[in-house]
Amino acid sequence: MTENKSKVKGMRLAMVVGISKALEYKAKNPKAELEEVLQFVMKSINAQEESKVAAIAAASRAIKYREQNPQEKGKIIMQRVMNETDLIVNEIEKSN
Repeated sequence: MTENKSKVKGMRLAMVVGISKALEYKAKNPKAELEEVLQFVMKSINAQEESKVAAIAAASRAIKYREQNPQEKGKIIMQRVMNETDLIVNEIEKSN
């Protein structure tokens, strides 16, 4: 596996964790603002910088989708964000 593929795989894994942590925190703290949720996610993820950025981006999207569709299941939100992983990874790589 090339270094880039390994890096992207790590970013995707971090995104899954970030989404899960964000949705879990929001469920337990429904009045929490986005900033509070993202701070929790940042503290909860032990990853390299790019992977952490990917996790935060994915968590942010998940919370946005949760706010737009409060009754949507977490699994659906997770899939929706994971369908955007290539876009998230490309945005991160462009910024570096």
